[in-house]
Amino acid sequence: MSNPDILLTLKYSNALFADARRIALLKAIHQTGSLSQAAKQIGISYKTAWDAINDINRLSDKPFFITATGGKGGGGTTLSDYAIRFIDLYDLLTKMQTDAFGILKNEAIPLNDVLKVAAKVSLQTSARNQLYGVIESIDLNEISARVSVLLQDQQTKICVYVTHASVTRLKLSVGKDIVLLIKAPQIELSACGKYNHYSVNINKVSFDQHWCELELLLNSGVKLYASRPICELDTSQIEQGKILDIYINPENIMIATLV
Repeated sequence: MSNPDILLTLKYSNALFADARRIALLKAIHQTGSLSQAAKQIGISYKTAWDAINDINRLSDKPFFITATGGKGGGGTTLSDYAIRFIDLYDLLTKMQTDAFGILKNEAIPLNDVLKVAAKVSLQTSARNQLYGVIESIDLNEISARVSVLLQDQQTKICVYVTHASVTRLKLSVGKDIVLLIKAPQIELSACGKYNHYSVNINKVSFDQHWCELELLLNSGVKLYASRPICELDTSQIEQGKILDIYINPENIMIATLV
């Protein structure tokens, strides 16, 4: 299947406000500073262009155009800052629609899960591990909170420490879907700490001159990625198929969610 052309259309009270052709007109106006030249550039009549900008101005909460008098062949038309910002928003929404369609082939992503779709389409992070789960409990103390999360495998539980402010700002509550972000160097290749120690299978080992990256599998099949400087490892003990005990400090896990 080839990539589809996804054309975003915005209406107010059943009246056309913006579509791909009107956005092209706005961009051409911004480039040329002239409505007549913009109309010629995108291949429409001056009247069609004039009617379009009148419709936009009539429907918009704020002015889109700054027009200097001079008649049909003279004067000039420029875009307001609000109009330029609107174009950026339109382009962003179009990209999000296109990217969202791109996950259709990934059957592992349920299309009825808004958080997973949004994270896959929009969330870009340096954290190697991006895990989905649901909050099972939140235990508050004077300064921080311990959040217990059940991963999507319905087996693995992870404890996360956050501040009271984060609980409020992210609107965390029992039953809320969240994404956990963990950088690969923050997964310890040892069993220590009260929470978050797991037995994993080394599924894949990658080396470069200075670093070693491990692809790890929990018993449920969930993948984790850990990395360490080679100088800190006994590489003879790091082999595909071996079992390791790992630890993830609850303070080194970040929570992301749809607020």
